[in-house]
Amino acid sequence: MSNKIDRINSEVQKALTTILANELRDPRITGMITIVDVETSADLSHSKVFVTILTPNEKEEKQTFEGLNSSASYIRRSLSKKLNLRTTPALHFFLDNSWKEGAKMDKILSSLDIPKED
Repeated sequence: MSNKIDRINSEVQKALTTILANELRDPRITGMITIVDVETSADLSHSKVFVTILTPNEKEEKQTFEGLNSSASYIRRSLSKKLNLRTTPALHFFLDNSWKEGAKMDKILSSLDIPKED
């Protein structure tokens, strides 16, 4: 990937973090949302936004994800005000549940009886 795209990905991620924390007022969005990664296409027309949503249950996680997707156009407009780009990329949100997989692996590894080496 080029340095330009990397810089844009970083700036989009920072701006989205601010927007989600301070500007978004959708009652469906609950819990803590973390932007894990942003991948912007070379022509700057689309950005894949990978998010982790921490909520007490799966229902609230799904509801929050739906709220993010329905607010994508508002978030894009707000993003265009924060970034100095000719075109603001369309936002596509994806759930990143790698932390859940990591927790499962950690639990499995900790349950194994492996003798420690001195």
